[in-house]
Amino acid sequence: MNLKQTLQDNNNDLQKQFEEHANISELLKNRSQTIDKLLQSMWKQEHLDSLNLSNKVSLVAVGGYGREEMHPASDVDLLILLSDEPDEQAQETLSSFVTLLWDLGLEIGHSVRTLNECINEAKNDLTIITNLIESRYLCGDKPLFDTLQSSISTDKIWSSADFFLAKLDEQKSRYKRFGDSAYRVEPNLKEGPGGLRDLQTIGWITRREYDVPSLKALSETSHFDLLNPDEYKDLIKSRDFLWQVRFILHQLTGRKEDRLLFDHQRHLAHAFGYTDDAHNQSIESFMQRYYRNILRVERLNELLIGLLREHILKTTNKKAIKINAYYNNHDGYLGLEQEHFFSENPHGLLEVFHIIQTTENLKGMTPKTIRALRRNTHLINDDFRSNTHNKQIFINIVSESQGITFALRRMNRYGILAAYIPAFANIVGRMQYDLFHAYTVDEHTLNVVRNIRRLSTEEGKEELPFCAEIFKTLQNPMILYLAGLFHDIAKGRGGSHSELGAVDALNFCLNHELSQTTSETVSNLVNQHLILSSTAQRKDISDPEIIKEIADLMETQEHLNMLYLLTICDIRGTNPTLLNNWKHSLLKNLYRNTTRYLESDKPKNLTQNLIKEKRQSLDNQAQNSEQYGKFLARFNDDYILHYPVEELLWQFSEITKQPNKTIVTLCNRDSDDSSHLFIYSKDQDNFFIKITSAIEQRNLTIVAANIASTHDDFALNTFYLLTPEGVPLDNKQDIEKLTEAVSKNIVEKDFSFEFKQEHLSRQHKHFDINTKVIFEQDNIHQQTYITIKTADTSGLLTQIANIFNEQNLEVHNAKITTLGETVEDTFQITTKSGLPIIKKEQQDQIKKAFLESLNS
Repeated sequence: MNLKQTLQDNNNDLQKQFEEHANISELLKNRSQTIDKLLQSMWKQEHLDSLNLSNKVSLVAVGGYGREEMHPASDVDLLILLSDEPDEQAQETLSSFVTLLWDLGLEIGHSVRTLNECINEAKNDLTIITNLIESRYLCGDKPLFDTLQSSISTDKIWSSADFFLAKLDEQKSRYKRFGDSAYRVEPNLKEGPGGLRDLQTIGWITRREYDVPSLKALSETSHFDLLNPDEYKDLIKSRDFLWQVRFILHQLTGRKEDRLLFDHQRHLAHAFGYTDDAHNQSIESFMQRYYRNILRVERLNELLIGLLREHILKTTNKKAIKINAYYNNHDGYLGLEQEHFFSENPHGLLEVFHIIQTTENLKGMTPKTIRALRRNTHLINDDFRSNTHNKQIFINIVSESQGITFALRRMNRYGILAAYIPAFANIVGRMQYDLFHAYTVDEHTLNVVRNIRRLSTEEGKEELPFCAEIFKTLQNPMILYLAGLFHDIAKGRGGSHSELGAVDALNFCLNHELSQTTSETVSNLVNQHLILSSTAQRKDISDPEIIKEIADLMETQEHLNMLYLLTICDIRGTNPTLLNNWKHSLLKNLYRNTTRYLESDKPKNLTQNLIKEKRQSLDNQAQNSEQYGKFLARFNDDYILHYPVEELLWQFSEITKQPNKTIVTLCNRDSDDSSHLFIYSKDQDNFFIKITSAIEQRNLTIVAANIASTHDDFALNTFYLLTPEGVPLDNKQDIEKLTEAVSKNIVEKDFSFEFKQEHLSRQHKHFDINTKVIFEQDNIHQQTYITIKTADTSGLLTQIANIFNEQNLEVHNAKITTLGETVEDTFQITTKSGLPIIKKEQQDQIKKAFLESLNS
């Protein structure tokens, strides 16, 4: 028979049955048994039972194949077990057999070991002993296999306790490799926390301890207290869901794929019946279901590991230390003195988290406590939430100086947080389908609270010393914790999540009998939590009028302090790579400028006063004040406004060395952790494009630009640059190549710009982003802000510069902000004659040019 065709027919049949909603467990078993028959047939065909008279041999299934959990593209893990070392002829025969298996198209993972090798290696290798305890006989010498099984029993090697502790260490290491979070936007359903490997870990431990082949068999034995029917039902429901997802991934990719990449998420969503693709709703709904299954597995894993710890390590024999009349410390885990405590004292459903938060040496809760929590969660209803005592307990939790993250994460895992704050339930497992947000909304929220709390620790002082110093000055950190908890609570509802969340926060705080002032402060922080980052990344924070706008929103310096810390912690909790030194320096400068304004006497004519102060400072510091005065006379006041005094002096010194020649030089500034590319030259057509194209061809990121012109037709431009890694450019050779490329473009008389669409990354190509063009008037400086929101592609800024040139527009300043797969670039522009873009007809013409170019 055609064995390869048999495999393919089986695969096609499994796919048909899957689409008809057949039981996934039976499908995986069917696949395993089909492979069993093929291997057994080939074994006989190759006469391997008579390898030689002196050497007995067995073919053994291990790994997922041993468990009969074969997905369409799973590896076929095999052990060829020998009684003795094979001779040359036996080696050739076995090698030929494995080659035949590969020829079938099977992904073979195999090892050839003697009985003694298996036993010796299993003694020292956790992976090998794990494979052997779930091994399954296929064909060959059965007594040899039986001997192996008896030789690896717990009384011979790897006691149940040693195996348990080793598996716990392995699980911790695996969590660390995957970032200690299963709630990333492209999760691994096998290896991440809450994934299939967690379920397999439980299976391995119980098999080693109880000698049962499966969790189903365990649930049907006398070990009922380990896995009650409801928990077993939840576990199987989650396992089957993850198996279904993995089955689809294997069929879709044709390979062993365990990652829910953007490439596959829409297909998976449709396969599970989520078909509303408007605003990627189908993907976000499916992924929320996925993350909630993961959360269930995490909860069950913690529960079962706790039960197994008590049973295997005999911790139940240890005497519990009484904490108070209701709670005890049972070997580092919080236990209940009375089994029915929660049902009789519902306030304990919150109080237990405050106890675990404030009691030293508690690592978690006992399984009985976790079960009691889950069993009584339904008691958290409107009456519970309106109870004054319960409300005070929650406020106590978020008012402590330690353990806030520890408590809130467990409240979320056990469903208590969503029960107590119903609005929070909407964001549990909620994914945002983009490259900007790396975590689900609930995970991000708890990351933000963690980041705030971390500012009070030694680690936080080392990471963010400036923020840690500000945190020390806060009169009531609880306000900041509540703002962190509520800042994204309205995500996914439509409308402004900041405004909706502010309403939720205000109502919650007032309901919890916090003062009107405190409640409004929390609400305002939620409402304003995006303002500082938006201003720093899009507007000119050297402009006093911009600073005044921010300062006018601040009630007090304390309010600004909290908003600044919330902003930093929010960015850090959104994506691990998001807060680079450049962005942090922008926010720090915005904070300092606003603080300076709040401490001042609120003078009028802010811009003119600042210019006057700078002129006076420059006059005092310049070595030749008369010469410097003549130099400044060549510029309008905006030039003085946009640069700090030390940089104005540096530019003056560079220009006076060669006043009528082109200057292209680069220096790194500690003030904003970026490279400043300074260009001084006779003004000319295509000047902006010539510079941006040279920079972008060197694969450098432009994060901002200041453009000034003299009254005698010289242009003075500063471009703020970062490498792809988000740091200043410091390689001497790279700096020389960049300045040479810019200089060459500037003198090029017949310069032509040709935009080439670069190949999009794997992730970027899954986002269909429509360009948006937004106009805003700056009446003080008589300029127009134009913000362009579009897909992030290489060479984009040069393409934008080309459109400005075609539309006869002058760029004065630029702020470049990358948000995952999109950019939001803001430019201050005028016509060539210096007028703002006010007429709607002209705005529409510009907008049309951008849409036609960028959307193509």
